[in-house]
Amino acid sequence: MRKKFLIFISLIFTIGYIARFSYAATIGNSLDLDVPERSAILRQEVVEGTLDECEQAVKVKASFDMEFVFNKDLHVTNELQKAELKGQWYMGKLGLTLFNRVEPYVKIGTSNLEVKWKHNAQEIEVDADSGFTLGGGVKANIWEFENSGIRLTGDVQYRTTEPDVGGITVNGTSVIDKGATFKVDEWQAGLFMSKKFEIPLKLQSIYTVPYTGVTYADSNVDVSFKDSNSPGTDYSLFDANNKKLYGFVLGCDVVPSLGSSFIYSIELRLVDEVALSLGGTVKF
Repeated sequence: MRKKFLIFISLIFTIGYIARFSYAATIGNSLDLDVPERSAILRQEVVEGTLDECEQAVKVKASFDMEFVFNKDLHVTNELQKAELKGQWYMGKLGLTLFNRVEPYVKIGTSNLEVKWKHNAQEIEVDADSGFTLGGGVKANIWEFENSGIRLTGDVQYRTTEPDVGGITVNGTSVIDKGATFKVDEWQAGLFMSKKFEIPLKLQSIYTVPYTGVTYADSNVDVSFKDSNSPGTDYSLFDANNKKLYGFVLGCDVVPSLGSSFIYSIELRLVDEVALSLGGTVKF
């Protein structure tokens, strides 16, 4: 009963902490659901190599993530060319891992994005201010090959942001439109293969979880504005989506010691976009 009460208090504390600091902290995306083994708040006794029953059944995890999108090509109408999205996402995540099998989670944070495209011979760039971002998803262990220790994990997630437009240029000339729109919706489904390794070091052992996988992802990028110098021209991406729907992921989670309650993560995404994520997760 005492540990259930502490888990409940930890959950309330974590929600309040993220709500207060969501504009400074963001979300991690560690893959393996059963690491770390140790809680940062609850003392955990290991008996014959097994975890405490309560902690094994329910884990509260808080994460942060910095995502840098260097290039995402967008599919647009024939009138437009070379449309791309780039920028950063800074998000916090609160997840609840159940029986090391399923982890629903929510995300909140900020985005700092920009889009570029060509409209006929005109070079157009629209920069957005930092905007509130909301998302969520669910992660689940699908299958584990006992002899090899290889695990298949699925992840489905969605996020959306609608920041204010900070600046607009057409061929390098600034355009002012207080009614400009900038909205991005993204959704992704992924299948990942991972294997956990225990690496013995001189002072202490660590866990590493390298993983790779494929994703099916799409987005809806709605950016439009008006230029008073060209009232007859419709400057819009017309709800552009991803030019490539399939992507490739390569990443690694690191638990700095077998008794640690922290995970550090790095992830590289290619093909549909060029992006890098750096994150961390703590188990309460």
